[in-house]
Amino acid sequence: MKKILQATLLFLMVSGFASANSDPSKYLEGIANNMISVIEKNKEALKTDNKLAENLVREYLLPAIDKESFARKTLGSKTWTSMSDAQQQQFVDNYLQRVINKYAKGLSLYDGQAFEFAESEISDKSGNARVKSELKQTGSEPLGIYYYLRPNDKDWLITNMVIAGTSVTKSYRTQFLPRIQEVGMETFLKELAEDKSAE
Repeated sequence: MKKILQATLLFLMVSGFASANSDPSKYLEGIANNMISVIEKNKEALKTDNKLAENLVREYLLPAIDKESFARKTLGSKTWTSMSDAQQQQFVDNYLQRVINKYAKGLSLYDGQAFEFAESEISDKSGNARVKSELKQTGSEPLGIYYYLRPNDKDWLITNMVIAGTSVTKSYRTQFLPRIQEVGMETFLKELAEDKSAE
């Protein structure tokens, strides 16, 4: 789980903005290069300045994510549709804040890792895309990562990631659903709002 979260962090830290008219693979590669440049320039400050780290996550992570899709896939359709609109919004807000808090603390993990992106696979039916990449790490085998994206009017949005064969949204689901079953949705949402750190 720790390896998955670190790999997720390192990619999501390099996520930003691009045109949906661009190739998804080139989109990912371009924004990765842009954000790596920002991280490199602030590498020392990020080790101690949590506010700077959080601001970078908010600026570059959130715009690249399809927030509702990530939330829905995390809980599963059955649980998601059983929630009220207010509960859904509360979950999205606090779930994403949990991610922000966790990943902001981990920006200092970056140490020259590089991403290589394969050619995009785009569905003729839905227009959604899948991009395979490898995270190159000195002294370790490359880590395989699949990115799933959908286009909208202005950019591509990430709907899920599969790292070393494990879905990010599924990983969170295995944490959340047992607790929801144990204490109920309202109590779970209160707990999530009070403790937004991640494992």
